[in-house]
Amino acid sequence: MPNTVFPSKRLTYLLEIIANEAIAGNDAIFLRELGYSIREVRVLRIVDDNPGITFVDVWDKSGLERSLTSRILQKLLGDGLLVRTSSGTDARKYHLSTSEAGKALRERGRAVSDALEGLLLGTFPPEDRQRLFEQIERLGQWVRSDDYKRALEEYPAAKTDPKP
Repeated sequence: MPNTVFPSKRLTYLLEIIANEAIAGNDAIFLRELGYSIREVRVLRIVDDNPGITFVDVWDKSGLERSLTSRILQKLLGDGLLVRTSSGTDARKYHLSTSEAGKALRERGRAVSDALEGLLLGTFPPEDRQRLFEQIERLGQWVRSDDYKRALEEYPAAKTDPKP
């Protein structure tokens, strides 16, 4: 059996372990350099890239749990990094944008993120990095597609038919 650091070759397992370990390793640096976690900076970036975005859209784009997204937004709002404006048509809905302080933190975060991503991918030559990103993007599009969701719903084990 080949020597490997992973006991399983299952893709979802590998993706989860790699993501968790990379985020955990980077998070301490984000906190030290910026005073905010990697996930907090992710939410800030999403809002900065999408001025006027709603909570639901931030939650969807972030990939975080709904309650965590809400806590992060409250912290960023409380720290003056985000600005909330009410929707003119729905009192329950509000729109988010970044303040000048939020934009400045986002730029500092971009520099830290770029450096850490360079470190993470340092063993890959540029052409391999490009292929890796293309394949991950393709996989991400598939996982978020209606076709994939439909295939999961149709998967035999997902059916409620009693087993023979």
